[in-house]
Amino acid sequence: MTIRFSLSLISTVFLVAGCAAGGGVGEYGMGDDAAVIKASRNRETARVSRAELEQHRRQRIAAAEEIDLANKRRQAKNEEINDTLGTVNKAVNVLGNLRWLTRVW
Repeated sequence: MTIRFSLSLISTVFLVAGCAAGGGVGEYGMGDDAAVIKASRNRETARVSRAELEQHRRQRIAAAEEIDLANKRRQAKNEEINDTLGTVNKAVNVLGNLRWLTRVW
């Protein structure tokens, strides 16, 4: 019983240590991608036309505008929530003050 537990504990420790050390599968392909990029440089097929560059620029602008709009919506929603919470807080303070005044009188 203790031998099985010890073996499973040791294998778990090695597994966790291996995962923490890195060496993921994604790192193996990086060198291959770099080699392909270097090999295809200055080839006619690797060049991008002006129309493609303009399309990429328009897509980047559109994506940036979408992100900006999403941020503005999020900010407006947060301000709306904060305003509501501020109103509730003021109402609670008013009720607390009224309660205090009724005790005094």
